Amino acid sequence: MASQKNSSFAVIGIDRDYTIVHQNDTAVKEYGKAEGKKCYAVFNHFDRPCYKATQYTCPIKILEDINSDTYTGVYTLSAKPSKYVVITVERDGDIFVQKHRILDRQQLDLIDFRKIFNFLSEGLVLIDKKQNKVKFLNESFIKIFNLEAEAGRLIDADVKTLNGKLPAEMEGILLKEGEIPDNQEFISHYRDKYLVVKKITIEDKYVLWSFEEKKETDLSDEIFRVLLEMSPVGIFLQCGGRFMYANPTLASILQTNAGELIGASIFNYIHPEDRKKVRELVRNSKGKLKLIVRVLTAKGETKWAEIILDTINFKGKECNIGSCVDITEMKELEDNLRRLATIDQLTGIYNRYSFEKFLEEEINRAERYGTRFALIMFDVDNFKQINDTYGHQIGDRVLKELVKVVKSNIRKSDIFARWGGEEFMILAPIKREEDAYKIAEKIRKKIESYHFDPVGRITVSLGISFYRKGDTIKSLVRRADAALYEAKKTGKNKTITAV
Repeated sequence: MASQKNSSFAVIGIDRDYTIVHQNDTAVKEYGKAEGKKCYAVFNHFDRPCYKATQYTCPIKILEDINSDTYTGVYTLSAKPSKYVVITVERDGDIFVQKHRILDRQQLDLIDFRKIFNFLSEGLVLIDKKQNKVKFLNESFIKIFNLEAEAGRLIDADVKTLNGKLPAEMEGILLKEGEIPDNQEFISHYRDKYLVVKKITIEDKYVLWSFEEKKETDLSDEIFRVLLEMSPVGIFLQCGGRFMYANPTLASILQTNAGELIGASIFNYIHPEDRKKVRELVRNSKGKLKLIVRVLTAKGETKWAEIILDTINFKGKECNIGSCVDITEMKELEDNLRRLATIDQLTGIYNRYSFEKFLEEEINRAERYGTRFALIMFDVDNFKQINDTYGHQIGDRVLKELVKVVKSNIRKSDIFARWGGEEFMILAPIKREEDAYKIAEKIRKKIESYHFDPVGRITVSLGISFYRKGDTIKSLVRRADAALYEAKKTGKNKTITAV
């Protein structure tokens, strides 16, 4: 390091604890006497390592992560707010030697950028923001994505053209300039490595995309990568409501690719009717959270998903690591089983079991709030004769048509169910007792005037009971049944109200 004393570069020696142990004259001129101070305090005025305090990518940490002897990157430092700093870091035993080339932002032109970019180990793409055209691809980018044969044709091409040349894992990411915040890192798998993706807007003229390779340095990293890629469960990392990482399974669940997910809002993929609920749950949760929600795929399909989130600290920010399992088939099975348990399979209306649940709830409501309701019970007159004459298939068809007639002549607040055989029930909230009688008579007359092919005209008899304080399901049904029996006994095709 002594030989670099009079170098035009600022040369700084930093130990593993981020303490500055050496400066050349240029470094003293640029940063002041800083030996014995922490580099993160001198360069960025932080009280802890830069990568822990912000999204800043520490060149020393990158060097260790990629298991290399040298690394070069372009930085903006708090100590040099109007400058770009090209930092090259090399190992010298236990010391990391940084060389800083300091460039004036206002005087830097595209040619200068090109010269600098080709020195860097990260893949870089420079895009003209207004023209939306590719202005430069550095050598590392071309090598990472095997674009050697096409690189020349991509300069001044539309961004969509370059995007179409990228692998599926990256497809779509260059089209998200407006969605992805500057200086925020996103992670994607590509071949046998991770790619750390980020962007920065330069003087509102250019957008610079960075693709930094991070190779596995040991067996545990390789196992971890393979587990994420092969997992049958969708895995993701989200910060600030945006996907920072998504594995291939999550992309498959959402019918897209990982490149489209990176930087996208997670709420773009939550069903609109569930977004408010999910936002509130995530906002108020500080630990593990389990959600059963509807997701909206890139193709517009709705799926059910079980999502488990846990809060973690990622690069100094509170984020969520999550898993996602497609449970659409399970939900459909549950819905079918629920339907079998609550819906009459012949007529499609509620069955006796579910009707008793509604009736129990209405009794509880009446006891608590003093509401009123009636129970209308009816059955088809001489239905056995229909079955005997025309057969059970015709009998079933009559019942289904009868249900359609009744459903079109009751209110939305009325609950209609098949009680059993040819017997039916209606739970009718009312204000006056005559309201229930009007409903019953309307049903009776509509059925009487309807032509049931091939049977012709049929009639029904109806019995009504009203809720009384202290009633149970059994007592209400008993009085309605007694009134129905009276209607049958006294000539059928009539409505009787229980006393």
